[in-house]
Amino acid sequence: MDMKLCTQTRPAALVAIWLGLSCSGCSLMFSRGPTVAPENVDTTTNLSCDKSVFWPILDSIDVGGNAVYMAMAASGSGIYAEDVPPETRNIAIGVHAAAMAIYGASAIYGYYVADECKRAHERQEQLRKAGESSEEPLAPVRIVPSPPPAPEPVELALGASREEAAATCRRAGHEWSEGEGVLRCSGAPFAGLPAGASAELEFAEDRLSAVEFIVRPPEDAQGWASALREAEIALIRRYGKPQQRSFAVPDECKAAELFLGCVADGKVTGSASWSLADGGSVTLAIAAAPPPTIRVRLTAD
Repeated sequence: MDMKLCTQTRPAALVAIWLGLSCSGCSLMFSRGPTVAPENVDTTTNLSCDKSVFWPILDSIDVGGNAVYMAMAASGSGIYAEDVPPETRNIAIGVHAAAMAIYGASAIYGYYVADECKRAHERQEQLRKAGESSEEPLAPVRIVPSPPPAPEPVELALGASREEAAATCRRAGHEWSEGEGVLRCSGAPFAGLPAGASAELEFAEDRLSAVEFIVRPPEDAQGWASALREAEIALIRRYGKPQQRSFAVPDECKAAELFLGCVADGKVTGSASWSLADGGSVTLAIAAAPPPTIRVRLTAD
């Protein structure tokens, strides 16, 4: 080999070897991961790891640099000018390819280690904050008493004694009272009747012979008509279609502002009745006596 060839070959080969092997992967040498997996970290774990991505970034730069020099060697440009022998350029290509593989693996390792370290620190911080919050005194709990249960419908059995009827009324959560010779229970006989119903009880030979539930609807025409409709629907659901039904509302009473006056004057009238299998009967009627009321009357045979 002549001196000129040696002069051209040696600098290029030395540069290739120096660039390719100047470092065997910065992250592999300097990056440190956590001593335990992030999910196993507790508040006392000593996390002497490296969250910085400096070393993997440096590895990534080295990958790029070696790629550039490998391209130069392949094309015979830059420091690998065309007068550099092919054998030297082939050596340089191999060296740079190996360096790219080393630095690439090192960069991947470095980023992974930094991420694991970051997750471990975050986990430890979460555990410490959770521990601090659990040590704080709890605010006193204000106990709100539950409202009393709503009264149940009063299933008063015709034929019951006065004592049995009173016990049934009170057991359902209603008030039993006696005034002016009339016995009363504040509840409705079954669900579905409008609110505000109370029962007046009649006894014959100390046995319950009739119960009349009196519904006092709201003092407006719309509310009154709705209460009448609710009462009839509740009775139909319980006893089926009435055997007799007749309600009359004259044309001059259909205006809302005149309806209640017509009821009080007896112009709006009507009733519906059901015959029961045990011989008793149920009647729904409009009562004009002031104040106008809706009455549901149950009678024994």
